Amino acid sequence: MRGILSNRVGRGAGISIICVYNNLEKLDRYLIPSLEKQTAAFELLAIDNTAGKHMSAPAILNQTAKKATYEYLMFVHQDVSLCSKTWLADAQRDMRFLPRLGAAGVAGRNVIGLFAAVRHGIPPKKINRKRFFCPIRVQTIDGCLMIIPKKIFKAVLFDEKVIKGWYLYSVNFCLDLLRLGYRSYVLPRRIYHESTGPKDRSRWHPTMQEIIEKHCDHVREIYTTLGIWET
Repeated sequence: MRGILSNRVGRGAGISIICVYNNLEKLDRYLIPSLEKQTAAFELLAIDNTAGKHMSAPAILNQTAKKATYEYLMFVHQDVSLCSKTWLADAQRDMRFLPRLGAAGVAGRNVIGLFAAVRHGIPPKKINRKRFFCPIRVQTIDGCLMIIPKKIFKAVLFDEKVIKGWYLYSVNFCLDLLRLGYRSYVLPRRIYHESTGPKDRSRWHPTMQEIIEKHCDHVREIYTTLGIWET
């Protein structure tokens, strides 16, 4: 694990930020500079995977979350930049009174459509043009950035059996939450995400089939930022 970047580290209110990186240059270009400007308390737990030691997201994220000290866990990609110095503070304020909060993010989908506070790619483009100014309830959240109350994550971890790689762990987690009566939300807090996703989108289809088999007993359709699947 890389050295921990922090701002007023201590137990209690704040966000523990967990990031697995395989490209140090991107981590230093995007995520870290945007964190260094933040006004709210946080710690960054950055896991070096440049050598490809870790083979799947759930195992290393579950393991690292045990070391977190703050009340919220933010799982985020290396090439994400927060677009405001008050981003962490604003996100915590957004989440404070959300009913049955299980997870929050910046992109997700529900039966109405896709909601995202994200620009991505080079040059930056909006993912969609739906404007919203308050948290929106969705079925699932994109894994580029996902915030979970620590007390929730202690009870519901990322599924290491169903998710064997790096895709769709956030989708499966949101469906696990839904089964238990918790809700997922997209926050109106803008980020930039350099990646536009893998070019070979067939690589996540086997994992999606595993998710469908797991959750077909309680959802008829699965709404994700990657598309909609019938169960």
